[in-house]
Amino acid sequence: MTITGRTLDAAGDPVPGTGFEFDPDGDLADLLARRTGALTSHPTQGVWSAPLPAPEDGPATIRSVGIHEPGFDGPPEHYHEHSVEVFDVRAGEATFLIDDREVPVRAGETLTVDTGERHTFRVEGDERCYMVVDIRSPGKLRHVLPTLGGLAHDDDASVENPLQAAALADRLIDNTVFTTPNETAVRSLRAVLAPVAKLAGYDGAYDEYTRDAFWERHVEQPAP
Repeated sequence: MTITGRTLDAAGDPVPGTGFEFDPDGDLADLLARRTGALTSHPTQGVWSAPLPAPEDGPATIRSVGIHEPGFDGPPEHYHEHSVEVFDVRAGEATFLIDDREVPVRAGETLTVDTGERHTFRVEGDERCYMVVDIRSPGKLRHVLPTLGGLAHDDDASVENPLQAAALADRLIDNTVFTTPNETAVRSLRAVLAPVAKLAGYDGAYDEYTRDAFWERHVEQPAP
């Protein structure tokens, strides 16, 4: 087994217990070898992601492999107004919550989440889950998703900051709507705080977090 994805400390050394193991001759190794950018992570949630070559036909799509440790609770519940997501589970099992319906998706199964469907997912049991995820017509998601992980690694920033959260929600307007704690509260908070956040210099996406160099300083990368 090979280990990768460990968080790097200020000296560039891997932090013990923060990465994941994988078979160097297995499917996940093949996916990581085909990545088109750096491996990213969230340092406290047991989740990693790497971009993959996008399909050449059909609508504009971003494709990635997502790796999730057991116990991962998923993103906050949300829906997309324009994007369709396809989850191809390759190992383990994820339980999706779609419009209050629980849908277990096991290795070898694929789930499509259409526009307007409220959704999130969690990883239960003892097995790590990884999946290939397609986001069709991603719009601004291609810039916001790296920002979410980047903020978590950045000692000088936090997604928990209300102004930063409002800037993120405002950046995703007309595409992604978060429904927790409830949609009305989220929209109201965004409307009030987003102008303040903009004046204070907050944004919903930062170029720094889209660059491989940032992730290579913060996350151990798989060997070529």
